[in-house]
Amino acid sequence: MRRILSGSIRPRGFRLKKRTVPGKKYGGYAVLFFVGLLLFQSFSGGEETGKQKEEGSGRSRYTVVRESMAGREEVPLEEYLIGALAGSVPDDFEPQACRAQAVILRTNVIYAAQQEGTEAVTAVRLKQESLTFQEMREKWGGAFEEQYGRLKEAVKETEGQILLYEGTVVELPFFPLSSGKTRQAGEVWQDQETPYLESVSCQEDIFAPQYEQEVKMGEGELEEMLGELFGAESSVSWEETAFLTDSAGYVTALVWKEKEIPGEVFRERAGLASSCFTMEKDGDSIWLITKGIGHGLGMSQYTANAMAKEGKAYREILTYFFPACEIMKN
Repeated sequence: MRRILSGSIRPRGFRLKKRTVPGKKYGGYAVLFFVGLLLFQSFSGGEETGKQKEEGSGRSRYTVVRESMAGREEVPLEEYLIGALAGSVPDDFEPQACRAQAVILRTNVIYAAQQEGTEAVTAVRLKQESLTFQEMREKWGGAFEEQYGRLKEAVKETEGQILLYEGTVVELPFFPLSSGKTRQAGEVWQDQETPYLESVSCQEDIFAPQYEQEVKMGEGELEEMLGELFGAESSVSWEETAFLTDSAGYVTALVWKEKEIPGEVFRERAGLASSCFTMEKDGDSIWLITKGIGHGLGMSQYTANAMAKEGKAYREILTYFFPACEIMKN
């Protein structure tokens, strides 16, 4: 993004023109008038530029690089965020919830950029779907103007705002629906310092239509899959496998003999909505019953939307999910 230059608004190469008013007296007044006018513009211009810096100009030095068959494209951060919102929230997401999501997405871009030591972070690095202008037109059809305007406003109203933990930009996860509360990051990533990801209650989530889902697998199919995941020479009995869980009920790891695989790896391989699951035997089949959707870390979008419907502002939503963080203007 280009920066707005500060300084005087005096036109380059400005010259005073000779007045046709008769008399040196009036000509002298004219010169003094124009000199005074230029000085006034110079001071007021600098003041205006300072105000733009304080309030934000709608521009950022960060960009997101998209690469495709058509070539390489550098997308301004705020423009990218509109597409990222379109790719990460439901079409009926409340305005304040959209704003909370916009702050999270912006924070993640700047976090990634700082980690890479660049101001142009790649879309691949972000691992976040962001729709192009044309893709948004195709998605919304006749509702394009309304939907695009709604997301554009969310980006504009949170312009430049990011979350910091102890003065440092951090990565902020989010997901669609929790098991009833979010996860404590320390129980998931014991080798990483993420104290800002605390567990908070999300009781609204248990009333969501897709809160509980079921996947049916043949017992032999499940045990063959476990054997592959553990790198065993044959199938592994699910009844001889230990399923370790955290305080939110999510499976953190599967353990067989001295081997261990992450719960999220199993969830992805089995095609489960969440790693918060239980298993029930039904003849030659196994039912895997899940609660919630997604990894369970950070902000639950369902609860965020419910809070927005209750009249909570985006700052309150972010503070609820990330209480140890503060909202700052980048």
